[in-house]
Amino acid sequence: MHCTHLFACPFCDATLAQIDNTLTCTNSHTFDIAKEGYVNLLRKKLPGDTKEMLIARRNFLEQGYYQPLSDTINALVSTALGPETPPFNILDAGCGEGYYLGRLQQRLVNRFPHAQCCYMGLDISKEAIRMAAKKYKAIQFVVANLKERLVFVDSAFHALLNIFAPRNVDEFTRVLIPGGIAIIVIPAPTHLSQLRSTFHLLNIEENKQQHVIEQFSSRFELTDLRTIEYKVRLSQGAMIQAILMTPNYWHLPGELKEAAEGIEEMETEVGFVCMVFRRHA
Repeated sequence: MHCTHLFACPFCDATLAQIDNTLTCTNSHTFDIAKEGYVNLLRKKLPGDTKEMLIARRNFLEQGYYQPLSDTINALVSTALGPETPPFNILDAGCGEGYYLGRLQQRLVNRFPHAQCCYMGLDISKEAIRMAAKKYKAIQFVVANLKERLVFVDSAFHALLNIFAPRNVDEFTRVLIPGGIAIIVIPAPTHLSQLRSTFHLLNIEENKQQHVIEQFSSRFELTDLRTIEYKVRLSQGAMIQAILMTPNYWHLPGELKEAAEGIEEMETEVGFVCMVFRRHA
């Protein structure tokens, strides 16, 4: 297991070391490494995205509908790291099944083929982490709660991604190096607007962009902001995937497929806001 030196025990914050297929701290807390290579550092079992949600998300994303967002994230990270020479450490806080971090890792490996960098993905869903670890072998994945103290040592990371996931500003500050960057991605107000109106989906929080900027203002400087908007044409299957992969999954009636009957395809706008924050030195 690589990148073990970045982990901190979820119970006592001591650093973790690997002994055979176990991580252990100086206070004898132990955590087994799963056969897929990930480790579960949840203090207590909590629900996350379900297998159905995750399969829908992977199938949807791998059709390329959100690739412009992924490409923008990759470009922003590359620009923000700038002339800094590797190795560097990158955390995807709320990584889901690993799509965005997997594409970023490949982009940076192509740019720095000999660098010994650490790529870390964290999610509360064990199903998500298992799926991610099976596919993205060069990335270290961990099951942990983003809303609690993060299971990493201080100043562990040079860059952090947070894509459609809860934000923990205090902990992002702690685990980033001074001058490190956090890339926060939220849906734009127009995101999936046609799909939302047709299927009566959850509304996007009003003034969310300004709320996020205010959240980070005391610890970070906003250095870049990009809005990405374009139209996609979704098949009936892709429409259902786009709905099932989001929190709408928990609020929809069981007749989603029936509701989509007769709608063979739909054009809808997608929109994302990418904010780059640099941690105050």
